[in-house]
Amino acid sequence: MHDYREVSRLSERVMHKYMQFEKRARNYGTETTLTQAEIHTIAIVGEKPDINVTELAKLRGVTKGAASQMVYKLVEKGFLSKQASPNSDTEVCLTLTNNGKIAFLAHQKYHEESGSEFTRILSQMPQEYQDYTIEFLTAFEKIMDEKLKTKEKNG
Repeated sequence: MHDYREVSRLSERVMHKYMQFEKRARNYGTETTLTQAEIHTIAIVGEKPDINVTELAKLRGVTKGAASQMVYKLVEKGFLSKQASPNSDTEVCLTLTNNGKIAFLAHQKYHEESGSEFTRILSQMPQEYQDYTIEFLTAFEKIMDEKLKTKEKNG
């Protein structure tokens, strides 16, 4: 029988380290520094102009409230703008400002130049291992979604 504690502990360590990394601010071509969460929000809006907050939340894997707070912060910092949706009175569409476009392009360039360590690791794995990794992470994400829903319901 396998001892799954090693996988559990390693997963937890990686998640904690990623959360620490997400909080680090970095410059992306403007005078304002951005956290990983901020630049990845900008990246999604850059890739999907006129996206709404609900779709942004789904793509970021956060609540609609968290996405709204991030949008508010990025509007205040001058990276995003909000416009009323032509489809709904209650919905807004998000687009990049000039600074948002600069940050978006600098973020893309950063990934192109640095080469993704993640991509390097995956490219060295047999396809079967990549498939197992995707299967594991998808199942783990579903478990986390359920646990978060349970926590929300139970207060």
